[in-house]
Amino acid sequence: MDNSTIAAHFRQLADLMELHGENPFKIKSYANAGRQLKGIDIPLAELDIPNLEAIPGVGKAIAEKIHTLVQTGDLPILRKYLDITPPGVVEILQIKGLGPKKIAQLWHELGIESPGELYYACLENRLTLLSGFGEKTQANILQSVTYVLENTGRQLYARAEKKWLKQAEELASFLGGVVRFYPTGAYLRRDTTLKEIDVLVSGVSLTDLTDGLLKADKNIQQIEGQIILIEEGHLPVILKPIKSENIEKQLFESSATSEHQAFVKSRVTADWATLSTEADLYRAANLPVFPPEWRHEHPEWFSQPERMLSGLIDTAHIKGVVHAHTTASDGSASLEALAQHCQQLGYTYLVVTDHSQSASYAGGLSPERVLDQHALIDRLNASILGFKIFKSIESDILNDGRLDYEDDILKTFDVVIASVHSVLNMDTERATQRLIKAIENPYTHILGHMTGRLLLSRRGYQPDHLRVIDACAANGVSIELNANPHRLDIDWEWIPYCREKGVLISINPDAHSLSGVGDIRYGVLAARKAGLQAEECLNALDADEFLKRIISLKA
Repeated sequence: MDNSTIAAHFRQLADLMELHGENPFKIKSYANAGRQLKGIDIPLAELDIPNLEAIPGVGKAIAEKIHTLVQTGDLPILRKYLDITPPGVVEILQIKGLGPKKIAQLWHELGIESPGELYYACLENRLTLLSGFGEKTQANILQSVTYVLENTGRQLYARAEKKWLKQAEELASFLGGVVRFYPTGAYLRRDTTLKEIDVLVSGVSLTDLTDGLLKADKNIQQIEGQIILIEEGHLPVILKPIKSENIEKQLFESSATSEHQAFVKSRVTADWATLSTEADLYRAANLPVFPPEWRHEHPEWFSQPERMLSGLIDTAHIKGVVHAHTTASDGSASLEALAQHCQQLGYTYLVVTDHSQSASYAGGLSPERVLDQHALIDRLNASILGFKIFKSIESDILNDGRLDYEDDILKTFDVVIASVHSVLNMDTERATQRLIKAIENPYTHILGHMTGRLLLSRRGYQPDHLRVIDACAANGVSIELNANPHRLDIDWEWIPYCREKGVLISINPDAHSLSGVGDIRYGVLAARKAGLQAEECLNALDADEFLKRIISLKA
């Protein structure tokens, strides 16, 4: 059981206890544990109770609960509250913008026990009958619950990938060594969210595959030559046994969207049935082999595929870690530990961006603490060879579009990432104006997570992307592709317009722990779908060129 899963149990426990009006001190303790445990890089499952107790924010009682959870897979106190809470109410707790107290009110006063009931209650204008629920609140809740309902049954690619890799290992262990799995479809295209995982299976017949899964006591359904594997917590896995011949062609036909297949086939004059490998297919279309990430519904983006392939961004191109938080704000690692970790991973610089002063909830830095951190950075830069730490900040974009410090502090930073963290319920015009004012600030270098979205959880505000990107182009501001799998914001489908306008993309992990630095990979996968070139990525530059480019863009 990984740390994120353990932390999620305690966050859910805190929410359920608050929902049921339990002791606020215990609720706060469990909520703090949930926040703290997620950011710890040491595997909690490998620690004994004394070592768990030594973790800040974890006392004896919570340490014992973690140990029980790891050993048994169950947390009895959480089970107690789940047993007395309708499953649909538990689902409502996942909806952003609705706290446990308001959900309790909806449940007890209106009898709402599922997201679907909440949706229809909004349509019927019933929430406005409750104390504390006005028309604006109801409209915001309707927007949030609509988004959740539209995405029910989906998972983040990052989460689905981890789960599938474990499933594949287990399946191979009891099906035998000759069985091979070939994930395809949206999974192979690296779509940001998935509703299922399609897998071609060679080395086994449909009958033998069915028998093997049933013997392993797996829950399966059989439909038209395919088997759907259904396991709790996992996406449905659609297993399709195939013959070993023409596997590459079958992978192409099962991974490429209908638009991409039509694009390739329209250029082929040979008999399609005679083509068996990916190289054959694309060669017959007078094209290089497109990577799976390109086989989506926008083939028009790749008018010069040979050139674009040669310069396509990859994780090896990323030289610096941009956008990371330390214990100075809401990160779990010290600046020194974070810098050493980044260097060990092969990066040559770190743009440390703790939160600014208005983010009090995240320990935002006062002007005095900013200067203290700068002094620490100077000392570390003098002692760490071959590595550079830039003096930087993630500045809140205030409600009126201003940045979160006066100019005398802003000018001390090497890099300023400007991001919205509060008052997210904005219409398009207000969101656009707020972002553009921040972009026009002469100290803004990078626009952070442009829409504030949380995939599958919060749609985020919706600025006019074209105007915002145009403003970035006019003001020498780069745009962050926030690589956290929950964000992936800016959405990859807007990157071609950024490329057209000459706006650089910075692929940033928004790391709050050492392990969070690894999220850069997910940002790179998303950027590849849009054909981003290494030369168009800000942090594919080395440290000196990075700083020069930041300065020259603002000149």
